[in-house]
Amino acid sequence: MPRQRPEARSAEPGRRVSVRRVRPDGERGDLVGYVLAADADRLVLRDRHGVVHDLAWADVVAWRTVGVARGRDPLRTPREELDRLALPGTDGRVFVARLGDLLDDRPAVPLGAADEQPPAPAVLAGEWVSAGAADDVLALARWAAHHDARSLQVRTSDPSAVDRLLSLGFTERE
Repeated sequence: MPRQRPEARSAEPGRRVSVRRVRPDGERGDLVGYVLAADADRLVLRDRHGVVHDLAWADVVAWRTVGVARGRDPLRTPREELDRLALPGTDGRVFVARLGDLLDDRPAVPLGAADEQPPAPAVLAGEWVSAGAADDVLALARWAAHHDARSLQVRTSDPSAVDRLLSLGFTERE
């Protein structure tokens, strides 16, 4: 029975997908990454290590969209660790959120070449990105997810930034 060809138009740039493919050695293997481009013939992904994979649809056995990797519960991270991970020079109230909770139900937004640097001052440490108040917290969250982070910490005392963070689903840590 011939394989059904996946619908390339549904492989939306910026969306995270899991792909089962036939590797060049003939074995099947799995790959998870963000869609950079897709057309009728090819699917281009960037994996969590930043490696770009250019796949022919003919080599794709199955694929599906997946959410941002969840990681550890940011509410269980000790405050001392959050302090250690904080962006130097930031202070104020501490807000945390899982990237999946911020991004999974929102439309995908592809990252461009200019997005290799964070859209606001931030530090990436393991599964955490830490920042001060950013004009576009969701852009920062997308950048963090594309760089294999799982959680975002923001420190601010600005009342309008606090309101925005709470409306997005951040939780204040004491």
